[in-house]
Amino acid sequence: MKIDDVVKETLGRWAEEATVPQGLADRALRRRRRNRVRAFAVMAGATATVVAAALTVPALVQRSGGEAGVILAEGKPADDPAISLTGPPEVSADPDATPPTKLVATEKTAMYAYYTWDYEKISDTRQILKQTWYLYDPDSATYEKTPWAAVDVAAGGHVAVLEEPQARRVGLLGPEGQVRWIDLEQPASQLKWSPDGGKLLLVSYAANPNEQGVFDEDGSSREIVPVTRTGFSVVDVAAGQASFRSLPAGGDAWGRSVDLHWSDDGTLIWDWDTGSESSPPPRRFYDLEGRPHAAPPDPADTGQEAGLSPTGRFSAIHSPDRSAIAAVRDTSSGAITPLKPVAGHWIEQAIAWSGDDHLITWACELKGSAGCEVSEFRNRLLLVSVDGRQAVPLTGFRQNSQKPGSWEPLFARR
Repeated sequence: MKIDDVVKETLGRWAEEATVPQGLADRALRRRRRNRVRAFAVMAGATATVVAAALTVPALVQRSGGEAGVILAEGKPADDPAISLTGPPEVSADPDATPPTKLVATEKTAMYAYYTWDYEKISDTRQILKQTWYLYDPDSATYEKTPWAAVDVAAGGHVAVLEEPQARRVGLLGPEGQVRWIDLEQPASQLKWSPDGGKLLLVSYAANPNEQGVFDEDGSSREIVPVTRTGFSVVDVAAGQASFRSLPAGGDAWGRSVDLHWSDDGTLIWDWDTGSESSPPPRRFYDLEGRPHAAPPDPADTGQEAGLSPTGRFSAIHSPDRSAIAAVRDTSSGAITPLKPVAGHWIEQAIAWSGDDHLITWACELKGSAGCEVSEFRNRLLLVSVDGRQAVPLTGFRQNSQKPGSWEPLFARR
């Protein structure tokens, strides 16, 4: 729903109780645009220092009720001399809430935003996947709903937004609430900051890529909706210039394999070679002009979203040990440490690094020595040490990550 629609809906409710003066809608829209833009420009530029002040919760987790939570370590209290933490990271968490209302962050990494998702049915056979984005606002000390269709956050908290599913411009949120708009040659539906925060990658499609078939109870789709990528734009943020390059690709039943992503060093982009029979399929690399390019060293997909740690010392990978799903590999020695069950949690996925010494993961409640007590889809965010021996709950449990209404976090380095 666009912000204008939200306001019109609100004014409609007012109209049931009173007469709305002429021109009120236009005045409210103008005022609301100014207020909402200011409220959501919370993570860019100078506001990073404000957020830094909000993150100083020494040693213990600050629970939503104001109580100090215990840092867990394989089910033992953190003051056990055999497993005590040396210089524990400063952590802000909301371990009883899902989605969180308080800031979720460590000394190195912050959950600047999250989105909830749902479906909007547009016919008997088609629906649109809708995302509702929330950004952390240090003024209100909570995550606030935004009007944006897509959001991404760069290291340091710089926010880029798209205002509709196929947007003709990209917005950069400024420290004083202003939005700096950069026009695009072609409409874009996906945006990603480069690793260094100097560029934006925006992907264009022939139609809304979030449109898909309605699923029946058995999981089958009533209609296969192709997703056709047409190309991409690279935005030079400092110069405020966007250049479009044609890079067509076919679609598939799920649609996301045609998305584009940055390489680790930000010099190349890549997508999946869906024509391959291997699993996972290999990556295809391109330069920033859209020309095919040789793969960089060690470009293999590890199956773990976290990927390389900030200095490249470690890599989050699939565990070769059946006692774990995720593992940490020392990139210099090759030594692998499986992330085994810890503090009553079974670690399912490593999604972000907090420095080189901690990982942010999804984890479920442990059942016995392996597996999930309820379901692998009921999980919470958990901060885990790189040796897998200590853990700190960051949020409450999502009841089912595969059901509409669930939420997904967006982390970036502080």
